[in-house]
Amino acid sequence: MADNSRLQPNIRPLNARIAQQIQASDAKREATRQHYARAHRRRKKQILFVGLAIASVFMLQLIFGQVRLHAANKTLTKSENQLAVVQKSNDSLKKEAKQLQDDDYLKQLLRDKYGYSKKNETIYNLPN
Repeated sequence: MADNSRLQPNIRPLNARIAQQIQASDAKREATRQHYARAHRRRKKQILFVGLAIASVFMLQLIFGQVRLHAANKTLTKSENQLAVVQKSNDSLKKEAKQLQDDDYLKQLLRDKYGYSKKNETIYNLPN
């Protein structure tokens, strides 16, 4: 629409038909501007919605990845502790196997654990 307030009051159009065409073109121009403004707002909302959806998916992936990482670290810690226990057991078994190769240790073990004695030797079991 033509804004009459911007015209000076002492100026009148020469041709009324041209003035009507100008007013009609102003109205069309305003309608077109409003149409594009609505389309722009709609596109802006759509882009914002899609961006938020994509950001939400990435955030969920990040959170679930952190949960899986924490579970994997927990399992790793548990496995490392079990490995340490097994290695200690393995070391003691290796040490015992090495000692079993020694004849003096083997004789001492047979005497202490199984009660073997030498000929003409008496074994006494005393209470603690």
